[in-house]
Amino acid sequence: MAENIDEEHLDNSANHQAKNLSEDIISTEVIETIIPNQEIKNMEVHKHPHHVTHKKKWGEYFLEFLMIFLAVTLGFFAEAFREHINDRSKEKEYLSSMVEELKYDTAQYQMTLNKINFLRPFLDSCYMNVKEPERFNYVLLARWNTPINEMGLGYKPTLPTIEQLKSSGNLRLVENRLVINKIMEYETFVHGVYEQHYVNTSNATNKVYALEDELCDYRDFNAKLDENMKQVAGQLNPESSELYDMKIIVTNPEKLNALANSFVNSKANNYGYATGLNNAIKIATELIKLLENKYNLE
Repeated sequence: MAENIDEEHLDNSANHQAKNLSEDIISTEVIETIIPNQEIKNMEVHKHPHHVTHKKKWGEYFLEFLMIFLAVTLGFFAEAFREHINDRSKEKEYLSSMVEELKYDTAQYQMTLNKINFLRPFLDSCYMNVKEPERFNYVLLARWNTPINEMGLGYKPTLPTIEQLKSSGNLRLVENRLVINKIMEYETFVHGVYEQHYVNTSNATNKVYALEDELCDYRDFNAKLDENMKQVAGQLNPESSELYDMKIIVTNPEKLNALANSFVNSKANNYGYATGLNNAIKIATELIKLLENKYNLE
């Protein structure tokens, strides 16, 4: 009987210890589960300022806007400054090229003026030669007439830089209003008054040629052409050709008068052309000096 009681007591004691151990294990698991959950809740409550759900203050928005605005503004000014530098470089390049062209133009103008002055006495002599045909045996003498036939007059500038500036829209690059006005003055004069003088002189010279075709015998002229074509100098420059007479084959006073007057008409148009050349030189020279001074192109 006593042994049974002791065994029951031992069993109850063992069961009690097992129950306590089990409760300890469960308590530990519950604690381990509760603590992380609490930490997660705490983390949810204390969110990082940069969390997507974090509400910014107006000062933070303003600061970000200010930074973006400054970045865009600085970028704009940097790009504008770069374009300004490029534009000034292109402007100087264009105008430097223009100066070189103007210098070439003025040299050609002066050369044409020299030819006009050189031919003036020959035109006078040819007029007298035809007005007194018997005195010269109805021969238009070579020493007077050949230079008129062979010395080409006229220079027509093409103004490539000005035309390029206008066609490309880059005339806007020239900021100096005084420079623009002078460029336009030169272009307007060349395409207007100067070109009209050029055309008038060409027409007057062609009229001389046409009357010589009608009233003269080209036998000597033809022979000299053959000689000129055999010589290197004559092939390179007609002004180096051999002199040739032209036999006048008509005696009609009216026709002879028309030929004589054609030399005077040519002289008159050459005079008008000379005024155009002098004015072109004047305007071009003023433009060269202006460009060299304003853009340090010397």
